[in-house]
Amino acid sequence: MSPLIYDTSSTLSFAQTNNTQSNSSENMTLLTNSEKNTKDYISNIRSLLNQTIDAYSANDTEKAKELATTAYLDNFEHLEDPIGEELAEEGEELLREQLGTQIDSNASIEEIKQTINATNKVLDEAEKSLTS
Repeated sequence: MSPLIYDTSSTLSFAQTNNTQSNSSENMTLLTNSEKNTKDYISNIRSLLNQTIDAYSANDTEKAKELATTAYLDNFEHLEDPIGEELAEEGEELLREQLGTQIDSNASIEEIKQTINATNKVLDEAEKSLTS
């Protein structure tokens, strides 16, 4: 079993979260970075889903499942609060449940692509909701 890849680039260190000498401009930077991170998560998910298609097309179902799981656990979960309950539930159903089940049951590549296209539509809606 291969290890999952974790994106730790947006995790604050203990020193960063407990810095009592930070000023308001640093706090504003963190807010701006947080907004940017939601866009980064969406970009990461899209990239991971493209890699999932590539892996699945190459009959590497283990890698495809790993990539899909990483897209959900390490990326989409961070979007659930900012994008709202309806989009979060739709994305979770597609990414965590449907795509994983399809990979496990050796669904056709067309079915995998349909689920990924539906997920990308949710991500499009998420982007719109984050900018409005």
